[in-house]
Amino acid sequence: MDENHYQKIMGLSVRQMNALGALNRLMTNRHEGIPLKTLAHHLRMSVPSTSLLVDSMVKKGLFDRKENPRDRRSLCIRLSEEGESRFQLLYNGMKKRLDSLFGILSEQDQEDFCRIVDTLYTHVYTK
Repeated sequence: MDENHYQKIMGLSVRQMNALGALNRLMTNRHEGIPLKTLAHHLRMSVPSTSLLVDSMVKKGLFDRKENPRDRRSLCIRLSEEGESRFQLLYNGMKKRLDSLFGILSEQDQEDFCRIVDTLYTHVYTK
């Protein structure tokens, strides 16, 4: 990642970057956004803690809160245009860095690495 990329994502904690990525994934087929409870569950955080995290992301202009079209008593959270842009910068920078690191591994080592990461991911996120 170049210096300009770091400057763009500076000011985001690891938890905020994680929330940015999680919301991007969760919104794949839900353009209206997702309920706070869904984001909290995905981040493995309490609803009150997630609410504070969302507040900080709204203040940074990365998340938007809208009325839930399915339930007017609740709100949906979605990435703002700036949030989508910031996510793409983060994703592209990480992909570029990982591609350069993978370039030093043999094809077999790359396959082994992916298999191991998949196993760890399954263990962590299915329990």
